[in-house]
Amino acid sequence: MRRLLLGLIVLGSVSRAVAQAPNPQVPEPAADPAKAMVGVWEMSNSDRDRVCNLTFRSEPSRIGSQVEFDAACGEAIPPLKDVEGWTLANQTLKLVDARGRTVFELSEVEVGMFEGERKGEGLYFLQTAASAAVFAPKRSVDEIAGEWSMVRADKPVCSLNFTKTATKGFDEYRLSVRQPCDPAMTRLNPNVWRLDKGELVLASPNGQAWRFEEREPQKWWRVPEGGDQIVLQKK
Repeated sequence: MRRLLLGLIVLGSVSRAVAQAPNPQVPEPAADPAKAMVGVWEMSNSDRDRVCNLTFRSEPSRIGSQVEFDAACGEAIPPLKDVEGWTLANQTLKLVDARGRTVFELSEVEVGMFEGERKGEGLYFLQTAASAAVFAPKRSVDEIAGEWSMVRADKPVCSLNFTKTATKGFDEYRLSVRQPCDPAMTRLNPNVWRLDKGELVLASPNGQAWRFEEREPQKWWRVPEGGDQIVLQKK
């Protein structure tokens, strides 16, 4: 009897210990791949002579979720003009038109990188803006030097001449502005230009500067963007 009573006591203690033990940690659900798509991405062809920045959003569109891109993208990659939204399933990204038809279909080949082929056009690549910056071609002074147009809201408003005449003590070069010119550029009154960490910088004698980043070959957008989109493009 004493042995039976002792066994019952031990069994009861074990049962209470098991009941009081903390539950095993429940693993967190896997990250939502669709959320990882939200943000700025770069699309380009294999030669990178056709480049466009797209912004994927989480808000719903008529088909899928919203996607935005610059008006110039329709010229760089014409099929984008038909795109109304995006969907993602099984590591396959689809850019679709208003009827839900697939304009681009791209498969994820690594984190932050998709690729897909359009018949008759070849391969297209889509990568995050951060990845694109790493692989963006580094421009030389010879490539930048020459005549440029400043475009504001898709309208040419100024002409500039980027020379290869270096100033003293800095890796910067003389710049001249053709008149008449946009008042904003006239107020800045830049006289030099330089390349700085992949950006094109126009600077004035008083230290003010405008910075531009290349989003398409020989087309540079002012950053950060203001109310009006200002673009420099080589003639």
